[in-house]
Amino acid sequence: MSTPTFDLCGPLPEGTTVLEASAGTGKTYTIAGLAVRYLAEEVARIDELMLVTFGRAATAELRERVRERLVEAVTVLADPATARRSADDLLRHLAQGTDAEVARRHELLATAMADFDAATIATTHGFCHQMLAGLGIAADVDHDITFAEDTRDLVTEVATDLYVADYGRPDSPVPPLAFARATGLAVDAVTDPGARLEPADADADTEAGVRYRLATRAREVVTDRKRAMRVMDYDDLLVHLRDALTDPETGEDACARIRARYRIVLVDEFQDTD
Repeated sequence: MSTPTFDLCGPLPEGTTVLEASAGTGKTYTIAGLAVRYLAEEVARIDELMLVTFGRAATAELRERVRERLVEAVTVLADPATARRSADDLLRHLAQGTDAEVARRHELLATAMADFDAATIATTHGFCHQMLAGLGIAADVDHDITFAEDTRDLVTEVATDLYVADYGRPDSPVPPLAFARATGLAVDAVTDPGARLEPADADADTEAGVRYRLATRAREVVTDRKRAMRVMDYDDLLVHLRDALTDPETGEDACARIRARYRIVLVDEFQDTD
């Protein structure tokens, strides 16, 4: 069975659409083109668009691609007759219809270009940070919290403290795990907060039980220390926003506030997101 080909000038996607293609085949180009179409065809304003990608360099590239397509469309659509002869499929598509219809698209795109800074074009983590700030008390995050790109030293410190507390006294039992293995386990548990810890029902005296207890305590203590230090890292941005959106009391309102702000979400490099 052949894979259907996406047509940038076909019907605009509705619902959830996934575009899969090899590197360098034009996915980012297509996203930029879709952004222009959503704006020109009055599906969304520039401030109702959210474009998300994985890294900072990719975000800068995506922002530049969208800006370039906007500038090109605004320039070419100023003359509908010239636009209809363009070698660019998207520009010819936008030039279809009467001169008045093309003039309206030109006006919409020119407005979007003037308000370009209102667009949300960010990394996944940057988006989470913006949303947490905008949700206020619904996000349960202190406004004066400090962002730290790397908290591995804190995690290692917690893992060491837990190990010493359990096995560092003269009368402590013989540790079932070597220090390096135990601290490595704790670090792995904390740095992959989405992983389920098992076996939860292991006997506390077995190695499995010790490992489970250490990993669970490491997560709890690191969370407590970061709160006390008023520090947040990349994983916290994802987790705190997830918690805000799924909170049984405030989650529905938080989701509604984000949905009310954005009409279109375009995610580039989706396979690289957490």
